[in-house]
Amino acid sequence: MPLRVRRVVCPVGILIGVVDVLLLGLWALWNLPFWLGEPPHRVYSFEYWRLRLRGEHLMSSEGMLWRGNPMLHAIALTFDDGPDPITTPIVLDALHEAQVKATFFLVGKKIKQHPGIVWRILAEGHAVGCHSYDHQRQTLLTERQVWQQIYNSALALRWVGGRFVAYRPPWCDYNEQVLAAVQRWQLPLVMYSVASDPKPNSSPEHWVRWVVHRTHNGTILLMHDTYGPTAYTLPELLKALKAKGFHFATIPEMIAHLKRPQAPLPARLAAFPAESVLRQSRWSSAAALSKGSSR
Repeated sequence: MPLRVRRVVCPVGILIGVVDVLLLGLWALWNLPFWLGEPPHRVYSFEYWRLRLRGEHLMSSEGMLWRGNPMLHAIALTFDDGPDPITTPIVLDALHEAQVKATFFLVGKKIKQHPGIVWRILAEGHAVGCHSYDHQRQTLLTERQVWQQIYNSALALRWVGGRFVAYRPPWCDYNEQVLAAVQRWQLPLVMYSVASDPKPNSSPEHWVRWVVHRTHNGTILLMHDTYGPTAYTLPELLKALKAKGFHFATIPEMIAHLKRPQAPLPARLAAFPAESVLRQSRWSSAAALSKGSSR
């Protein structure tokens, strides 16, 4: 009687195939933020995909701007925490030399301390956004307190002759109260695509390569004009970004580039006539402001 040979499927081959598929999936998941041109913490959130399905991942109907038009070769440079009497002028010199316009998110208290630098920012054609009044965490405040922070900052900026075009909370940390207060001012709340400053133990060239590699069409770059290494390395970064063919836009220009305009704010969110309050008096006290805004 002839012997029957049984074919045994090698489990090792199956295991290797499964491992290959898992490794490929992990590699794709790791590179997904780079392919999409978005920060990792956003891509790995459910909220991002919900907004993407609704077509609101660039700018939501609530007025949150995450990125510019990915079909245009334009990016936005944004600088937080200024003005600083030492480093901000260096940043302005680099931008002026490269003929680049940026958006500065200024702290209200520093606007009062350094009005001359703020005047130069405005005179050289840059846009100015609000970065709170004293850089405290806005999510720990009430909606009214956040609104007051923007008011105090706007009052200081008006004294220099400027007006805010956008808002970014410190550490980009927000909640429903922060968003509602910003909506009452009818300002876009601006986030970012790439946030980076040179690391203390890395070379400036490495930082420039890192940023340029992650910059895509519509990218919003977040940096700090109060940080010396950023100020001194900025000329190299601008040169590298220009070499890739990018054009530079302010935040209002980035919003204008989007095909779908921002949805109108609900009527209840326009309860505080922000600009009219500023026109009433530059020297209104908090009590007078509360009385005036409740009319």
